[in-house]
Amino acid sequence: MHHRRATGEGGDAKKFDLSDGKGRLTKEILSEGQGPTIPRGKLAKVLYTGKLESGRELGVSEGDDPVEFVVGNGNVVEGLDEGILTMQQGERAIFYISPELAFGQEGKYPDIPENQSVVYDVELMGWRDPPTIDPLSAALLAVGAIIAGVFYLGSMST
Repeated sequence: MHHRRATGEGGDAKKFDLSDGKGRLTKEILSEGQGPTIPRGKLAKVLYTGKLESGRELGVSEGDDPVEFVVGNGNVVEGLDEGILTMQQGERAIFYISPELAFGQEGKYPDIPENQSVVYDVELMGWRDPPTIDPLSAALLAVGAIIAGVFYLGSMST
């Protein structure tokens, strides 16, 4: 979703509705970036602060130590994924995300109440290709996860 629709007045508007006029995802650019926008599937390096609409903090990157995740793969809430895909390297923006594109109408008990909008302040430090894993290692990790899950479920029944 790389379409930007200005919601402010005049030619220097820096607030954009990224949800086709529905107001479910709004981006406010605090500082411009450079170059192309981050491609889907890249390992994003971001500094961020996340808050509920009430102001309660959801999470924050530690100091100048960026968080890394593959963008566009559902590793973060949908609105943040979509928003980051519109960013350029070095850009800093605030994303206002409705419940539908965040934690849903039901929230995420016990930390996130029902029907909460969230606000993320994000700086995209850069990106790179995610690490690759050979097929044998991937298979061993999958088997390990299955065994761990069976062990965990078995320990719950005792």
